[in-house]
Amino acid sequence: MKRNQLNLRLPKPTARTGAMLVLIVILLVAFMIAVAFSVDVAQMHLARTELRSATDAASKAAALELSMTQDQSKAIARGQEVGALNLVNGNPLLMAPDEFDFGHSEESADGRFEFVSGSLPLNSVRVTGNRTAGSRSGAVPLFFGNIWGINTFEPSVTATATYIERDVVLVVDRSGSMAGSKIAALRSAIDIFVTTLNDTSVDEQVGLASYNDRATEDVQLTPDLTQISSAMSVMPVGGWTSISRGMDAGQAIMNNSRDSKFVERTMIVMTDGQHNRGPEPRTSALRIANEGVTIHTITFGSGADITRMREVATIGGGKHYHAASGEELERIYREIALTLSTMMTQ
Repeated sequence: MKRNQLNLRLPKPTARTGAMLVLIVILLVAFMIAVAFSVDVAQMHLARTELRSATDAASKAAALELSMTQDQSKAIARGQEVGALNLVNGNPLLMAPDEFDFGHSEESADGRFEFVSGSLPLNSVRVTGNRTAGSRSGAVPLFFGNIWGINTFEPSVTATATYIERDVVLVVDRSGSMAGSKIAALRSAIDIFVTTLNDTSVDEQVGLASYNDRATEDVQLTPDLTQISSAMSVMPVGGWTSISRGMDAGQAIMNNSRDSKFVERTMIVMTDGQHNRGPEPRTSALRIANEGVTIHTITFGSGADITRMREVATIGGGKHYHAASGEELERIYREIALTLSTMMTQ
């Protein structure tokens, strides 16, 4: 018997098959290049964002130190310290002394602040944050830079912080719920606020209004901050809670202040309870904010109306803080006092 023989013939490669393979290879290469480009672009964007944040922080720290000490060397050292606490592309931002420029900023007709290097009196610090080849931190290396012949990214940003004169009115709650340990904690927190402001060289004037179901103008705006502590030490407590009347009394004090064109005006409203007398505080906040006053709010304790006071701060362009304890209340007043003396201008 003859064995059947099968002749298996494989199809021969055609020109069309070869062309498809070439096209696939080209597309894969193009895709890999696009991915590499996207990775490097994302890295550059992140590095620039981190550099901006680090430079802003360094300028604020330097301006605050300048306001407290009037010493440029100390301001530079503080700015360098804070800059190094911030990572840019995974490395601390190291800054040279010549990247700090001191001068004076004034508000222009369009509401912006203009910085003039070396101009007196010194109230501003302009900081240049660099991740360039010649900087202390060096340039930012790119993952796939060899593909297009650019191995590094060299971002540079500037930030200016200015400390300016401020008029500040404290509006505090003296309703019945503040009796005992709460009024004692508030007095201690206000003392810390006053002490912190006294440690800066910024020209602040502070006034004091207080409220229960009625409100009083306890201290008109004054640079003598001991008057604030003295008034707090003898402040009686009792009655209902009318936050809006307290804010209106604060506004009356503010309207007796210096020309608002030359000062920043801030109101700090504190309560431990629920508004239960008088007009709506949010309405008062809108009117006060329209006069160029920034409103910060502080709620103290578990019974405070956090939602309403957060909305008041939002209307006033400020910030809401909540203190669950006397220690937190002291920290908040100190934090506000420290932030009052600096402002980012550009």
